[in-house]
Amino acid sequence: MDKLIVVLTILAILVGMLLIGHLMERNKEKNFRKRLNREFSKPMDRSYSNERMKTARGYYEHHCDDVFSIDDITWNDLGLDSFYQKYNHSYSSVGDEYLYYRLRVPMIRENSEDREMIEREAETFANNPKLREDYQVLMATLGRSGKYSLYTYLEFLGDVKPDIAILTILDWLVYICFIGLMFFAFYPGLMLTIGWIIVNVAAYLFRKKKIEPYFVSFEYILRLLKSANKTIRLLPDSLKEETETLKKAKGKLSRISTGNLVFLQSDTSSAVGDLGNGLMNFIKMFFHIDLFIFYRMKKQVEQNRDAVDTIFETLGRLDYAVNIASYRSTLPYFTKPEFNDSCEIKIQDAVHPLLLNVGIENSVHASKGILLTGSNASGKSTFLRMIGINALLAQSMYTVYAKEYRAGYFRIYSSMSLKDSLESGESYYMAEIRSIKRILDALSDTSTNVLCFVDEVLRGTNTKERIAAGAEIMRSAQTGHSLCFAATHDIELAHMLPPQFENYHFEEEIQEDDIHFPYRLKEGYATSRNAIALLRIMGYPQEITDRASEYVQSNS
Repeated sequence: MDKLIVVLTILAILVGMLLIGHLMERNKEKNFRKRLNREFSKPMDRSYSNERMKTARGYYEHHCDDVFSIDDITWNDLGLDSFYQKYNHSYSSVGDEYLYYRLRVPMIRENSEDREMIEREAETFANNPKLREDYQVLMATLGRSGKYSLYTYLEFLGDVKPDIAILTILDWLVYICFIGLMFFAFYPGLMLTIGWIIVNVAAYLFRKKKIEPYFVSFEYILRLLKSANKTIRLLPDSLKEETETLKKAKGKLSRISTGNLVFLQSDTSSAVGDLGNGLMNFIKMFFHIDLFIFYRMKKQVEQNRDAVDTIFETLGRLDYAVNIASYRSTLPYFTKPEFNDSCEIKIQDAVHPLLLNVGIENSVHASKGILLTGSNASGKSTFLRMIGINALLAQSMYTVYAKEYRAGYFRIYSSMSLKDSLESGESYYMAEIRSIKRILDALSDTSTNVLCFVDEVLRGTNTKERIAAGAEIMRSAQTGHSLCFAATHDIELAHMLPPQFENYHFEEEIQEDDIHFPYRLKEGYATSRNAIALLRIMGYPQEITDRASEYVQSNS
């Protein structure tokens, strides 16, 4: 009777622990859903480590061959790391990596099927908050793949030598024999069983060390399959195409059971954890079940990597659609772009998306090159970046922070925020001419128009050569299949570049000991300068500003 009470007590404790764990998970999910609703219509306030940004590149780096992509110079010039971190509402690697990919690989020609699919998915999530919330919870449960992208692990999967499965089966038979011996000779059987456990634990640690990094990827594949199953049940009829795509890909991996997840579970966490993570550790060390499953899965994964890729892409694209719906809801207004076959841009009341509440609306219709002049800090560079990032988002997220956007498709390049390189010993001027040369080289491909942005052409050299060479470079950058936006302090260029370029400018308002910048684009070239006035306003000694003013007047 006492033994029965002990057993029942232990069972009651176990049931109680499971119940408490279940309630904790439900409460965790409830709080997470509240967090999702708070964050959905707001930019994210977070900064990613270099390691996480490197992981976000995984899908892109394995799918960027033979397609136009935004290069590193343009990515940095347009502040796309900041945009990515501010408007990434994904909680999974599939969402992180697919968003990065679409920002890096904008559409450069009409693809109505892609646009219709993305719009359908984004509208579905925008109009169905419960569905969007359920899918985000599902993606948070899927979580992230760890330190590296899944594609990094799969790239080196072929380096893992195959295992002999029969050895694991023989290992289990030895356990059965030793445990069976305990019924006839208890102590010898017990000692042999304990000894075999010690041997197996040592062998397990040795074997697993060689393949442990791949466990993370295989666990993630199982979570992908599990998430695909749930997504198929979750999606409405309006997303039937996505459901069928997942079913077809999952069918190729039908021999991989998601039930194996409990044996391959690692310490990689997700935003909403699975119940019972880590409970199988001792069993795995004794019986090597996870190693057996790993080697069986390895063959299936290698033979069906296209199916794994399809599931990753489909789930990632749906998460990307959630990001589009979220991005649109953060903006005071937006427009969906209208594309045509021209080499023009018409954008009305546009604002930089990283200046959500402080940006100034500006409009321009550019059918020729645009040359911006104006004083320091007046807004020239910000305007270039505003046009550039909105053009990119038009071709990637089909969303523009403006009231109207009509344009052709472009390959987008910039040369704006260059620096000296101490490591390579390359001067600013050398970095600059290399940067501009890559834009001119891109113009040799006339299949798609080029949109380029240049801030202070050849600023790294002397004035005479800068103006002469700069004018020729700008003329070469503005062709029948390119549109060039350039900013300069050299007012001489404003007289040399028309009619290929139209002049616009920004100006300041100086009132006594203060300066005000309206940041409004105006036609024509700038007629005022403020460099010396800024020195005076910032408190520089009067003798410096007076002598500088006298020199300017005597040489004007």
